[in-house]
Amino acid sequence: MKHKMNNRKLKNYLIKKDVQLKIAISNLAYMLLMVAVIVLTILSPLYLDIFQSIDLCNQYFSAKIFIILLERFAFALLILLILAFLHQIVLTHKFCGPLVNFVKTFKRISEGDLTRKIFLRRYDFLQNEANQVNEMIDGLSSLVAKIKKENSLLLSMLEEAAGSGKAPEKADAALKKAAEHAIQCRRHLSNFIISEKFDGEPN
Repeated sequence: MKHKMNNRKLKNYLIKKDVQLKIAISNLAYMLLMVAVIVLTILSPLYLDIFQSIDLCNQYFSAKIFIILLERFAFALLILLILAFLHQIVLTHKFCGPLVNFVKTFKRISEGDLTRKIFLRRYDFLQNEANQVNEMIDGLSSLVAKIKKENSLLLSMLEEAAGSGKAPEKADAALKKAAEHAIQCRRHLSNFIISEKFDGEPN
C-alpha cells in the first residue's frame, strides 16, 4: 500500500493548478523585474553613448554592442524563464501534492475511516507534519479499538445476564461485569474532548 501511495500520479505535476500557477507566475514576474533592472543598468551607458556622443564611430560601436547584448540577454532571459517556470511547477508540486494527500486523509477520518495513512515521497515537503498526522491516526485507532473491545465484552455480559433465566446469582455477576466494562468504555471515551453542541443527549 505504501508503494502504491508513493507513486501517486508522478507525471501530474499540476496537481493543484490554481495554487501552483499563481505561485509560478508571481515568482516569474518578480524574476523578470529583477532581470529588467540588471539589463537596464548594464545597457544604459551604451544607450546614452548612442544618442549623446558626438563621435560617430563611438555611436556606431555602442549601437552594435547594444544590439548584440540585447539579443543575447533576450535569448538568455527566455531560457531562464522557461527553466524557472518548470522549476516552480516541480517545487510547488512537492508542496501541493502532500496537501492533496492531507485533504483526502482528513476526509476519510471525518467519515470514521482510520485506515488511511499519509504516505509521501522522499522529496515531498511536510514530512514531519505527515508523521504527526499518522501518529494521531494511530492514537485514535488504538482508543477506538479499546472502546470496541470493551463494548463487545459489555454486550456479551448483558446477553449472558439476559439468558441466565431464573438464576439471579449468575445475572448479578454478569451485570457486575457489564458495569465494569461500561466504566472502561466511559474511561476511554473521556479521552476525547468534543464541542459543546455534540456534548449531551440528542434532542
